[in-house]
Parts: sequence; C-alpha cells; structure tokens
Amino acid sequence: MRFGIALPLLCLALAACGSPEPTVIENEADRAAAVADLKGWDRLFGVPEEAVGHANQFGFRAGDYAQDGSSWLTTGSPVTVSQSDATMPNTATFEGAGISANALDRIVFTLAITDPANADTAKTRFADIVRQFLSQYAIKDGGALDAIAAEESADGVIDAVPVSIAVAPGDGENRTITVTFTRPAASTPGNPQAQG
Repeated sequence: MRFGIALPLLCLALAACGSPEPTVIENEADRAAAVADLKGWDRLFGVPEEAVGHANQFGFRAGDYAQDGSSWLTTGSPVTVSQSDATMPNTATFEGAGISANALDRIVFTLAITDPANADTAKTRFADIVRQFLSQYAIKDGGALDAIAAEESADGVIDAVPVSIAVAPGDGENRTITVTFTRPAASTPGNPQAQG
C-alpha cells in the first residue's frame, strides 16, 4: 500500500522540478535564430565570432572571443601594412571587447607608424582594411575615415554608431592612429542586458 502512495508522490515531485536545462545544441540553435535577421552594425556587434572571422580575413589571426577577467576580449597579431623589409615596418592590429559573450561593445583598429618614410602607404592600406572590414556588413563610412590619411584626431558617427580616430605621438616620428567603433547603449538580441 505504501508503494502505491509513494509512486504518485514521486511523479508529482519530478513534475514540479520543471523541464531540464537546454542542451548546448539547443542554446546554439536559439542563438542562431536570435541573430539570423541582424544586419549592419547590429550584426557586427551582435555576432562576435563572425566579426573575428571577418577581421582574420585581413591576416590578424585574432583568437576566439573569450572571457578575460570580468570582460570578453579578442586580440589579433600585428599585420605589416607597408615595406615589409623595413627595420621596423608599419603594422596594424585588431581588437574586439565587451562585457558579454554575445556582444561586442568595442571594435578597435590601430596603426603603428614605426617606419615614417612609408607612412603614407601605411595609412592608405590601413584605411582600406578598416573600410573593407565594414563593407562586409554593407556599412559605408561616408568619408568619416578620411581623417586617417590626414592624421587628424576626430570624433563622429557612422549610421548612429560613434567612431573615434585618435592620433598619438610616440618617440621621434613614430605615432599611432587608433580607430574605435563603440556600440551605442542598447540590447542585443540573445543578450537582453543593456550594454554601453
């Protein structure tokens, strides 16, 4: 008789526990569905693994977007952009960072001018890399990146997304030009937490 009572109670207890946690495959399918219709900046910031893949098409060899302390980060290796046989050739780097695994909050491209004799070529190629990266998302800079060639620090927007171009002097004629794209405060599909 006790067994007959215990079995229904066990069934009720199991039912009260709710459904099991989703599997990795189910989570990946949910994530893919959440970002499937994203385009432009929303896709660039909202699909970090794709952004890393697009950056790596330019030779940056950036690693996976992974947790680094309290934030998430991917960093690429320097790519030579002019006169590879120079003593210190000019190089470009790529970095993506955020506070969530599901979204980038910042994309940074940096040109290190360490071979001033070939700076003009380096700036042209660097601007081309950044523009071609954006073009993979059908984003046009509308001339906002012209400040790279002019070596002018500037803040602006491209389709409501803040872009900052910062020129920093180094030793002698060496300097860096850093282009930063920052995701506006918003929720990214698949990541309901507001970002900034």
